[in-house]
Amino acid sequence: MAKMDRMTEQLISADVVVVAYPMYNFSMPASVKAWFDSVMLKGKTWDAKDGSYAGLMKGKKALVLVASGGFYGKEPMASWEHALSLGKTEFQFMGYSDVRGVLAEGMNAGDENKMSVLTKSLRQVQDIAREWYGNGKA
Repeated sequence: MAKMDRMTEQLISADVVVVAYPMYNFSMPASVKAWFDSVMLKGKTWDAKDGSYAGLMKGKKALVLVASGGFYGKEPMASWEHALSLGKTEFQFMGYSDVRGVLAEGMNAGDENKMSVLTKSLRQVQDIAREWYGNGKA
């Protein structure tokens, strides 16, 4: 329990959280889900009152970075994507004010595609960093 408490306190103390992981079988790896399960504590990162849930992490930002072998950003495979969407949902449930995600998809589609996607994803991350920090440089 002490390790879980430390992880939760670390999360609470951070203004910005970035998590990065690969898509495993359409979702996040078990270790990432276990981390979320460890830090999502009633009364610490979320609460329930009068029959509704309330996130306690207001004013904080989260960025979820996911890499997938296939293409899940649009139909016909979009409904199979649960890695990025679940990560964003976890942070939204905890009340994060700004939750963003970047899906670097198609990593198994050849080197040319991989470099193109990684370049696009890096640009997206830089744009988010510029917006969050407002200094014009990422």
